[in-house]
Amino acid sequence: MVYDALAPIYDRIMSHVEYEEWVQLIERIADKFLRKRPLSIFELGGGTGVLASLLMRRGFRYFGSDRSFSMCQIAHRRRTPFACANALAIPFKNKFDLVVFLYDGINYLQTLEEYALLFSETAKCLLPGGVFLFDITTEANSINHFQSYLEFEDWGDYSYIRRSYYNRERVEQCNDITIYRQVAENARLYEKNVEHHCQKVFAAETIARTIPAALFSIEGIWDGFSFRPHHPHSERIHFLLKRPAS
Repeated sequence: MVYDALAPIYDRIMSHVEYEEWVQLIERIADKFLRKRPLSIFELGGGTGVLASLLMRRGFRYFGSDRSFSMCQIAHRRRTPFACANALAIPFKNKFDLVVFLYDGINYLQTLEEYALLFSETAKCLLPGGVFLFDITTEANSINHFQSYLEFEDWGDYSYIRRSYYNRERVEQCNDITIYRQVAENARLYEKNVEHHCQKVFAAETIARTIPAALFSIEGIWDGFSFRPHHPHSERIHFLLKRPAS
């Protein structure tokens, strides 16, 4: 399972992630589009529960999920309510004011049919008038930063090598991550694991055409963390979809 080897060092690798900016964006959406507090939030692809902790501290009622059991185990250590679940087959009947799928987790979907299924599953989780917030990474981001990218880090107990590359023909952003875990303290013995991550980089306009009008209205397709319209040079794009009020 992808993320099994990566989970123990995920927070170290992703220490640069702008989680606080997502909290602020969610608060602005709550005030502008939902106009109620406290909100109930359901997170897909919640990872190790970092965003969950921040949202719960701000007073949101939160429930999270991730497909990786290893990531969920770490989220549980943060005392966040979490379940292991696939976003394409959500096994809960609870309904929420807001569903979020962030840090381009949605880019792991490989086909537009999977997007359509996700939208259907997400709609079932929303209260009338509720909203779905997700973001995508773009081709501009891949070309500007990850066409040919290499990084390395060594913490002693763990080290990793990450090679990132963008396949324009297949519109795929790929990351090959080699992880070395020290298996005995004070010993030069390491266990090696390799994970291959591949995201499909569909254009925002392509995804927008997949959104079922019977289930959602499109409230915004924005550049970055702003409410400004996206453009060809946007490196991260947020979508906000709204369920009918009745």
